[in-house]
Formats: sequence, C-alpha cells, structure tokens
Amino acid sequence: MKFYFVYSSGGGAGDWNGIDRTFIEHMPPYFKDHLLLKFGDIFFNHRSSDSIIKPEAWRTIRNARCWVVANTGDQTVLETPNMIMDVGTSKLVSYLTRLYDDISEIDIINKFDYILDRDDILHKYCEVIRTSNIQNAVTFDIPNLFKVRTQEGSVDRNVFSSGENSSHLMRACAKYANIIHAGLEDRPDSVMTFINANWNERELDEYLSTLDYTPTKLAIGGLTDYPAATLGSCLQSMDRKLHFGEYNRVHFLGAGGLKKASIIKNALGNNPNFSVDNTTAYNRVIDGAVSGSSQSGYYDYATKKLHRVKPDTIENILQMHERSLDVAYFSLEEMREILNGILMHQSHNSSPYTYECRAKLIMHNFDVYRYNAE
Repeated sequence: MKFYFVYSSGGGAGDWNGIDRTFIEHMPPYFKDHLLLKFGDIFFNHRSSDSIIKPEAWRTIRNARCWVVANTGDQTVLETPNMIMDVGTSKLVSYLTRLYDDISEIDIINKFDYILDRDDILHKYCEVIRTSNIQNAVTFDIPNLFKVRTQEGSVDRNVFSSGENSSHLMRACAKYANIIHAGLEDRPDSVMTFINANWNERELDEYLSTLDYTPTKLAIGGLTDYPAATLGSCLQSMDRKLHFGEYNRVHFLGAGGLKKASIIKNALGNNPNFSVDNTTAYNRVIDGAVSGSSQSGYYDYATKKLHRVKPDTIENILQMHERSLDVAYFSLEEMREILNGILMHQSHNSSPYTYECRAKLIMHNFDVYRYNAE
C-alpha cells in the first residue's frame, strides 16, 4: 500500500519553509514521487480573511507542479507520475462557519454551491489538473464540521454522517463529480471519484446511479469518523459492494495513524492499487513548543510507537534508530543532529536551522509510516 506525503505551504510557515529549504537534498525520493497536494492550500485563504480566494495565486498559478518547484527549487516533481490532487475544502467550510454562526446543514451546502459557482472554482480545479498533468484528481466533497478546527461556533457537529443530511451531501458530491468529470473529458482516467465511508447502501446506490460515468479510481473519505473497532467491518462491507480490486486506484483519504493503515491492510489485503495519506506524522513533530512545554515526537520503525524528544530520551531514541538502520532513511549521525536541533528549538533557541531539523524529523516520521504501510 503506497503512503503519500501531504505537501502544503499553507499554515505553519516556519515548518513549511523548513521543508521547502531541505526538500531537494533530504526529502526521500519515494515521497517526491508520492506527493499529495491540496487545491485549497494553493488557492484558498484561511478563515479569518475577507475572501476565500487568494487573489494573486488565483491570477498567476495554473500549474501546481510549478508551484511546488517555485517553493522547493526541485525540478524533479515536474515529471513524477503518481501525484494526487486533493481538494482541501475544509478551508472553505471553515470560512463559512466564520461568516455564519448558526448556519444549518442545508445552508452549508447551498452557500458552498454559491461560492463554487461565483468564483468558478470547479473550472479552475479542472484547469489546474490538466495544466499540471495530474493523473489522480479527487472530486469535491463538503467535509463535516467536526474536522474544522476553530475556536468559534459549534465545531464538534458531525452533521453530514447520517440521515437526510447525509443524503443531501451525497447528492451534492455526485453533482460535483459529474462537473469535474465533464471538465476533464479529455483525460477521464485522472478522475478519482470521492466516496464517503458513512454512506449507507441505499445512498451509495443512488450516488453511483447519479454519476454520468463509471468510476475507474476511488477516493474513500470519512474514515476518521470510524473508531478502530468498526473501521475494518465498514471497509469490508464497502468492498463487497464496490469490489475495490477492480479499480485502477483506491486511495484512502486522511486515514488516521498507523493503526488505521494496518486495519485497512488487515481488512482488505495489501493490494497494489491501494494508497493512503494522513498528516499525523507531520502533526506529532510540530507538537513541540519553543518554550519546551510540549515536545516533538519521533516514530520508531520497529514498534511504530511515538517517543517524545526530551533531553533524557535522546539516547534511548538513538538506540532504537540504530536498531533500524537497515531500513531507516537517515543515518545515526544525521538523526543525532536532528534530535539535538529539536532540543534547541524547544529551549527558546528556534532558528531556521532548528526548523530544518523539525522538517527532517517530519520526513523521518513519514518514512516510518511509509515503511509500515507498505
């Protein structure tokens, strides 16, 4: 099962600048060929802005690969065949929840539709996919509000996961999928049709019958809604209905940590057409605070466990790393430098150098996920 590095130059500027500076020399070649970009990270503002659209990016960026090259200086991503473009619509939903405190579920869909139409967002999406030569483009969905991390409003509502709200969401997703497929009629096999794991069999039948085309690739979302205890049975039920092995690609969007990646493999088999992404490997590194009140985390290849980087844990982490040198991406000496840089960062000594050490630890953590996903 392929594991994707989720590339963004959105929030967390210090860490993303560190990743961009170290990308050419240190990003594992595997991830240069397995990058997941989010359309919203390129073109959408954060929720506090007056407009969802970043005007300069909207005017000037037509090729997402060139955007990565402009950030990193690495020309190799211009030719990589496996890139995925996800939609990144959480920013749009977050923007709506800032504008409207008591917005209803139907209003979310209607206002989402309105913004897509007003700014011709789906047309722009198709243009970027075509110009960037993206072979795997996820169709649009509207994320549940519980995924939108904000300090305002009712942020924990899981409003689209059941009942009539789920059906409304399903119909909206079918409409977006048809528009995107028509917009990419010259390259239909690049369309990765979104399917929400929360849809019941009736909704899934209606969704598939509403599509104007037969999907060849799937993107399975909504997996974070499921506790580990029920995820496996959910996926097996979907497999009996959809026959995942018959698709050119099935990608599991934001499937949580290593535990859920293992559940996917155990429930469905480690099929060569499967791939997965999540940002946990990134998030556990940026946990570390300059004040030292919280620490970055190192994942171990063998045990898959997270270990917080502290002065009294460094040697133990290095011993674990040494035991994994036959599969580890960074050498023992490189990891010692990375961990020392993390300690500097967590001791009121942050600098471009310490952010670069954090970037390398992010790459290490992603590689641990890659190793265990495969």
